[in-house]
Amino acid sequence: MNKSDWFLVVVVCFLFGILFGEYYLEGEGVRNVVLGVLLMVVLRYFVRIFGVSFVRVLFFGVLFVAFGFFRFVFSFEGGDGHIMNFQGWFEFEGCVVEETDVRADKVKYVIEAERILVDEGWIYVSGRVLVSGSRYPVYKYGDCLKIGGKLQKPEKIEDFAYDKYLNRYSIYSVVYRAGIEKISGGEGSVFFGTIFRVKEIFEGKLNKVFAEPYGGFMAGLILGSRKGISENLMNSFNKTGLTHIVAVSGYNVALVVVVVCGLFSFFTRRVKVVLSIFFIAVFVILVGASASVVRAGVMGGISLIALWFGRQYFVFLSLMASAFLMNLWNPKILVYDVGFQLSFLATLGIVIFSPVLERFLKWVPQVLGLREALQLTLSAQIIVLPIIILNFERFSLVAPIANVFVLPLIPFAMLFGFIAVFFGELFGFLGYLILKIIIFFVEIFGSLEFASIDIKWTWGIAVFYYVVLAKFCIERFCSPSPSSE
Repeated sequence: MNKSDWFLVVVVCFLFGILFGEYYLEGEGVRNVVLGVLLMVVLRYFVRIFGVSFVRVLFFGVLFVAFGFFRFVFSFEGGDGHIMNFQGWFEFEGCVVEETDVRADKVKYVIEAERILVDEGWIYVSGRVLVSGSRYPVYKYGDCLKIGGKLQKPEKIEDFAYDKYLNRYSIYSVVYRAGIEKISGGEGSVFFGTIFRVKEIFEGKLNKVFAEPYGGFMAGLILGSRKGISENLMNSFNKTGLTHIVAVSGYNVALVVVVVCGLFSFFTRRVKVVLSIFFIAVFVILVGASASVVRAGVMGGISLIALWFGRQYFVFLSLMASAFLMNLWNPKILVYDVGFQLSFLATLGIVIFSPVLERFLKWVPQVLGLREALQLTLSAQIIVLPIIILNFERFSLVAPIANVFVLPLIPFAMLFGFIAVFFGELFGFLGYLILKIIIFFVEIFGSLEFASIDIKWTWGIAVFYYVVLAKFCIERFCSPSPSSE
């Protein structure tokens, strides 16, 4: 059993520990029992596959399960000085610490609270608050504000766990209709402030080159910004299983690497690697550091480091490393961030099932990457199916064929859109033509009555599905070796 095998044990047990922590806090004893049984089965398979003592695997397994458990349980903020302890109408002061979220009818700000007015006296506090203010004026990152409004804890919105969604950002209080007054500006980091301004300028130029709905769509492709995409178009994306194309992913990171290596082609390989990693980090921050783009950025960085040392790049291990590092930093994303779950599992599905499906899809023509698009789509769909049904209670029947038509066009649309910002409308026209073709396919497939079906699964069905899938994967891809118990 080599180091990479032990690393796999560590990551799997650490992630199991986070799940144990979530179900412990939720009082889900039955789920923890089921999870414990699954963990023991997984550890037994590790013993069978790697030929190592069960006692050693169990020891390290329990150690890192405990690490994941406590990392999750103690990731929640609180204490007497936290603003989450104040409920009701208050005035408080704080600074905008994230990029502002401008909507059609309002603006949302993430405020790091500094002090709150209680009984005509100011008390110093800490903690983040999500504040919704009027559409105008719009305040920027680094502005310090005085806010008046009703502080309350976020709650579920129908079947959407809005409270948990905000918890992953360490936000435990919200103000829905706030009166806002600016106190001062320029208090934030110069680095982040510059990045957010660059993003704002970039989006502005995109909107000048591309008229709506194409400007918003192109911003979604390149920057992962969905605020400019019409509701009807987003519904079509949802029905056709194409929402992922406007979520920043590996495509965008690959584009960053290609552009950087092209601009700095006169440097040595190692210098280009360093520059690429730097610009990947800037890009991740630029687009808001969502779970999917952080995962893509970490994987891209690991691959570049492997290139630095001249070693083979192991996609599976880099995926596990990105999951470990991201959840070590913020363990809430594993259980509260559906985007991370879909992104991680889709990539895992491609790694595991794509080589198998390749043999069964030889009849599909390779023209314009049709075979590869179908292969990647089916590979991802196999493993993300339960997550999609549990969270959205909908499954797209046309997703595989819709992806075959659309996916090959995405890199070209992104490339022409990016170049158009710097070199003008000729490239913008080419990008516009590709976007028009993409929207045509999306609307055609989305208009079909059978495009998607409503379906509900229980947690137990999803667990059974993954148990069967895991058994198939282990038996298919792993050669058992004699145990040394």
